[in-house]
Amino acid sequence: MAIQFSVVHDLNETKRLWETFSPHKTIDDEWGFRFAWTEPLGLQLHFIVGSVDGHPIGLLPLQRNTNVGIGQKLLQAEKPFLEFFGGVDTDDNAVFLFPEYRSHAHEFFEQIQTPAILTSLTTPVTLPHASTTHYLDRFELDLRDIADFSVFLQKHFDGKSRQRLINRMNHFHKHYSVSVKDGNASDLSLLFEYSKQRFGTNSSFHMEYRQHVFQKLAKQFPVDIFVIHLDDIPKAIAFGIMYKESYISLNMGYDYEIRDLAKLVFATQIQRAIEKGYTRYDAGQGDNGWKEGFHLIKIPQYKLVLNF
Repeated sequence: MAIQFSVVHDLNETKRLWETFSPHKTIDDEWGFRFAWTEPLGLQLHFIVGSVDGHPIGLLPLQRNTNVGIGQKLLQAEKPFLEFFGGVDTDDNAVFLFPEYRSHAHEFFEQIQTPAILTSLTTPVTLPHASTTHYLDRFELDLRDIADFSVFLQKHFDGKSRQRLINRMNHFHKHYSVSVKDGNASDLSLLFEYSKQRFGTNSSFHMEYRQHVFQKLAKQFPVDIFVIHLDDIPKAIAFGIMYKESYISLNMGYDYEIRDLAKLVFATQIQRAIEKGYTRYDAGQGDNGWKEGFHLIKIPQYKLVLNF
């Protein structure tokens, strides 16, 4: 049975379609999370809808990037392009399809006739004139059988590496008065500042809209923001979103001059996720110099470039 395709731009209709097809399993399945990245850039939504006998059976949710925001900078696009709804800050992107039509996913991609850079696809795609390449990895940790942080260390580190990490954590408590304090959205300015200090002009927080997005997400979803003080001076901050059974690490910032402070931040956030009873820790995109070292699960994400 042939599938008829159409493109929807209307905001109300795209939201209705999203709510119809989204599985609502992870934060990336939430309209509010994705639209938070899209709205401040004023991007037009471009939802490709497949229908059979007038009834929608599948959705490829895209947006048209007019060379603005972090996506254009990271992907180095020189002309407007289609990308997934929410842009490069989203993971596990795919065509939404009713089960009996899943073998037709490629037909949705074949409807794209203009330049497109589709990132963080959850599965590879092969088309007659293009196919996906590896884009990056995202990382997560199964917490279902981890009762506390000591169990995490036992399961994921051998004797020597476990002791090295414990020694580094003890180093901070030996040489500093360490305190971990709950924070809120007003503390995110510290996160932005540490990012700028570490990455200089490459920090995405030089883009004002990204600061506003983080502030908005902190008010829109249940969050865990904590600040680590060394000798009563704030030296690190972490920002996580709590969604269903998942603790999602959105960003961290710390004094890059203090050796191994990053490890203390990572360990503290994982420990808080365990203590709060979450069964999945989502560490987000890229290794960032620590995730493989902490033996998190690596999940590949793919990129599909069309019509360039």
